[in-house]
Amino acid sequence: MTTRGFDKMPSATIDRSSGALAAAVIAALGAILSGCSSDSDGKTADPPLAECTGGVLEADLEADTLSGPGVDPETGKLRPPPEGSSYTVSATYGVPRRGEAVMERYGQIFGAIQADLASQPGLLALQLGQSPSCGSGRTLAVWASTDAMYEFVMGQAHLAAIDAADELLEPTYVVTHWETAETDGITMADSVRRIRALDARAP
Repeated sequence: MTTRGFDKMPSATIDRSSGALAAAVIAALGAILSGCSSDSDGKTADPPLAECTGGVLEADLEADTLSGPGVDPETGKLRPPPEGSSYTVSATYGVPRRGEAVMERYGQIFGAIQADLASQPGLLALQLGQSPSCGSGRTLAVWASTDAMYEFVMGQAHLAAIDAADELLEPTYVVTHWETAETDGITMADSVRRIRALDARAP
């Protein structure tokens, strides 16, 4: 797993949030990859290709548009933040481990995560994407502030998902976040670029 961008958190909470937003990966994969993890006859999917990583945009990525209360329904674009402020954007990438037991475990935690995300007043927009060839899922979430994001991160449902992340996801899953006031640049492609830059700087 790669986790970046949490250096500003108090040290007392860093350990608990080292898998921060892992639940978003799990929620996205549980929602959009349930049909990709196993065939109808029960056979598991092939392992992901070597080039399938968080820092490479999948050629066959199928992504919804950003949707949520922060999106203008007339234009379909994210509304700008209040003057002088910025949004916090989180991005995740993950590939589920194979097997029926994994999907069963997804079912045990997905409902709580889905409900928790839906009840977060600070979640302004969410985009989900999946790659059939890689069996991977991506999320892009826009939060009103970093504090709003951590209200979700430190919630009970999310902490339970953090504990399950290594059980459910391949170790290549990636989590990161950043702040920006430029809404036009909040895209899946930009999140991939940021993940790639982080990987390049990693020891």
